[in-house]
Amino acid sequence: MPRKKSINKDTIEAVATTTFEILPLLRKKLLRMDVVQAEHDMPMSHVQVLAMLGNTGAMSVSDISKKLGIAKPNITPLIDKLIESGYVERKRDADDRRVVNVVLLPEGEKKLEDIRETIVRQVMRWMGTIPEKDFFELEKALETVSQILSAVQI
Repeated sequence: MPRKKSINKDTIEAVATTTFEILPLLRKKLLRMDVVQAEHDMPMSHVQVLAMLGNTGAMSVSDISKKLGIAKPNITPLIDKLIESGYVERKRDADDRRVVNVVLLPEGEKKLEDIRETIVRQVMRWMGTIPEKDFFELEKALETVSQILSAVQI
């Protein structure tokens, strides 16, 4: 019977080191978010809010604040800018009128789709540089990382 692995100091240090080393590679080689921001004239925090709303449909300001790790008073002007641009609106929760959700509008959905197309174009540029087998491995690895990080409670 195989021995069960346990997390030890070496494992924790390896995860920390690899995470630290991969962040610049993700930013510079995988997705050039600076290009996305410039092409769509939108700060990264706004892109992130649109993406979160695209996945969930609606979120409270508190939930957005927690997910982004940005203080609630700093989220309000961000949401106000997205409202001014016609991408989102505030809407009272039907079940609990005290809760105000931020909801993605059709114009926000269109903007999010345009951003995703920019990202797809970036990924398409890798096609000749990554062997097909590695590309599928990368897809699986990124999906696994996404699932694990989504479950992390901070």
